[in-house]
Amino acid sequence: TIRGRLGALAEAHLLIRAGDKDSVQETTLGVLIDTILAPYIGAKGANDDARAVMDGPKVAIGGEAVTSLALVLHELATNAAKYGALSVPGGRLHLSWSLDANQLALVWRESGGPAIDGSPAREGFGSKLSRRAVNGQLGGELAFDWRVEGLVVRISAAAERLLS
Repeated sequence: TIRGRLGALAEAHLLIRAGDKDSVQETTLGVLIDTILAPYIGAKGANDDARAVMDGPKVAIGGEAVTSLALVLHELATNAAKYGALSVPGGRLHLSWSLDANQLALVWRESGGPAIDGSPAREGFGSKLSRRAVNGQLGGELAFDWRVEGLVVRISAAAERLLS
């Protein structure tokens, strides 16, 4: 679990580091999502039966926001692979996002996975870490909706914190 989290952070770090170690560059939310999901769904174009569909505008993100979002997305992907939509061949993810002057709104929606029998009895370490990253570092909120047909997660982040 720890190796997976560190791997996600390492991949995110590579996205924002240019040729020299002291230079930080921006990436986009779509590129970050592709990077985090690649180990779980394979490379884009690997087959015609996409396991993940993404829909949203190009949103630039920088250093701290990349790290926070990478942690959250990795946690969601890991849980989807263990228990949710990515744990079965027919499972799918749909990620959509929008950005206005004040806020990023991202929705992670799972379908086609095992039926969900309510929310977990307790919040695990990964969920607590994700909530702290979103609330503290991104100035947003993280909400879980444990639907029978699949998990829906809503993530918000303050727009001004995306490039920090």
